[in-house]
Amino acid sequence: MEQNFPHLFSPIKIGNTVIKNRIEFAPGCHMLATGDGYVTSEMIAYYQSVAQGGAGIVTVGESAIDFDHAAGHRFQLNLGDRNIHAGLCRLAEAIHKYGAIASVEVNHNGSQIISSGLPAISASPIFTIREERAAEAEKRRKRPVMKMSLSDIEDVTESFANAFLQLKLAGFRMGMLHSGHGHLIHQFLSPRTNRRDDNYGGTLAGRARFFRGILEAIRSKVGKDFIIETRISATDLFDGGLHEDEMIEIMKSVQHLVDLCHVSVATIQDPLLTIYQMQPPYIEHGLNVHFAERFHKELSIPVTTVGSINSPEMCEEIIAEGKADVVAMIRAQLADHEFANKARKGKKDDIRPCIRCMTCIRWTGERAHPVRCSVNPVVGRELEYRYGYSAPAPKKKVVIVGGGPAGMQAAITAAEQGHSAVLFEKENELGGNMILASALPFKDDMRRFLNWQRKQVMSLPGIKVITGTEATPALVADAGPDVIVVAAGSVPIIPDIPCEKEGGIVWVGDADCGKAAVGERVVMAGGGLSGIESALNFARNGKKVVVTDMLPESALSAEGPRGGIYLNKQLGTEFLTEVKLVRMTKEGAVVMDKNWKEILIPCDTVVLALGFRPRAEAAELFCGLAEDVFLAGDVRYPHNVFQAVHDGFHAIHAIT
Repeated sequence: MEQNFPHLFSPIKIGNTVIKNRIEFAPGCHMLATGDGYVTSEMIAYYQSVAQGGAGIVTVGESAIDFDHAAGHRFQLNLGDRNIHAGLCRLAEAIHKYGAIASVEVNHNGSQIISSGLPAISASPIFTIREERAAEAEKRRKRPVMKMSLSDIEDVTESFANAFLQLKLAGFRMGMLHSGHGHLIHQFLSPRTNRRDDNYGGTLAGRARFFRGILEAIRSKVGKDFIIETRISATDLFDGGLHEDEMIEIMKSVQHLVDLCHVSVATIQDPLLTIYQMQPPYIEHGLNVHFAERFHKELSIPVTTVGSINSPEMCEEIIAEGKADVVAMIRAQLADHEFANKARKGKKDDIRPCIRCMTCIRWTGERAHPVRCSVNPVVGRELEYRYGYSAPAPKKKVVIVGGGPAGMQAAITAAEQGHSAVLFEKENELGGNMILASALPFKDDMRRFLNWQRKQVMSLPGIKVITGTEATPALVADAGPDVIVVAAGSVPIIPDIPCEKEGGIVWVGDADCGKAAVGERVVMAGGGLSGIESALNFARNGKKVVVTDMLPESALSAEGPRGGIYLNKQLGTEFLTEVKLVRMTKEGAVVMDKNWKEILIPCDTVVLALGFRPRAEAAELFCGLAEDVFLAGDVRYPHNVFQAVHDGFHAIHAIT
């Protein structure tokens, strides 16, 4: 039988262990542990689901060696507490029973710790790695940073070794030492954060001494049969920081202590650079593979690559061409826990695509919420939906009004639950506002998800799709519904703004789809997600763009992926905030600031990106036509794909 993606699904020997394939579930914040660092049943179900989905290695997200000096966020594992041992055993068992190798990312955040009542510790008593951002960093700093003494170095080294030993004793066969991304070990490695004048600073060997000592201590505790993976930043991505040549030399000096080198980039200490660690949709896929490729050529141990690798074809190409030995992904496997199994079984087209919206990262890293995914409503709720034992609801007929992301998800979930569904869509194609949301060239992830939803709706048994027909109360009633899901969407807000120039004001949806001409000088009225993304597209095409909004800049595009504003500014886009568009003259756009002062912005075209309003009138039409009527998506309140998909999913699960 011919093997699908034969390189990706070939076994690999790492240390003295054979891994069944080359797919690693990369570490990421889960926020599913207890506040004091204990394993929960929800956490076990989350990682068990990924292991069941076929990954070869499942790495539990960042875990602290202790909660006094090391923890960088809440609701992570506290490996400094031996009382978590029983929970660790259960977690390892849940992963191993599906043939995956269980690992944990072990870390000390150094100067980046959350408040614990104790000073932060680091290589040197400084917080920021970029002196030009020192003032900003000083404002964010909540505690003093203390230079580690030699005694501190010994204590932390021992704590790292004990954390790895605890993993081994609990049944884990692998651990990942986090040595990059601006955390404590990286703070010693980088010349920007290590200003020491003793044996742990100065020269490259001095800056690497702490790293080497930790690896030696770990190996002495766990022995040669336990896999040690180390996660590094190949480069800090700025002048004066740790650069690639140095990191290669460091890894060459310690590779006899390491079984697998996991190559990432940059540092969390500079928020502007995190988009190269965790890429938004505006950044190309596989951005950092070339770094892993160089380490793969220079080192004698296997190398892992990571960063917006979200298709089995890309994974196969990386392994086949010898750019890396292992491919680490988290978002692709959050979007579809069955990513590996579907690829292996030749069902790659059924893999639910990740849209790189950054919701999983924003919810956990910025809000300390349990992990969630926009396109997979089960993520973080596996115990409730995947492994729950509630009795299934009686099979019913579901009529769905609207074929956008909420309506399509409702139809998909209804079919999966054994209900029959009829979906009405007034346009000739399914997609709703997601068609507009996926129109820009860099929104290929969103287009893949749109096409995936369409394929599922058209192929799953039990779904009847009626396009080109607007649902009316009579049509819906004639369908004989037991349940109605109203997912009628929203309409754009287009105020009547005086305009002296014909075609001078256009809607962002028409501009993005090429239905409206846009000049070389553009004023984008609205700095929400659609405005920021459209502005970025114009700027990349050489247009001069000014973004205006009534909100302050700090509040713009708060719900969108990171990096949109930063990338816009790199291309020369200007931002004028706390102003209101009042009219368009032949010379340009006139805005009014909060002091009632009018400002003329010379431009050829004003593009309106002022949001949407729900189709409340459509929702009212269907009340009382069935025992259960649910609202889903923008018809409740316009928001994003997350809300639409989750609304459609939960509406069906609410059927009793």
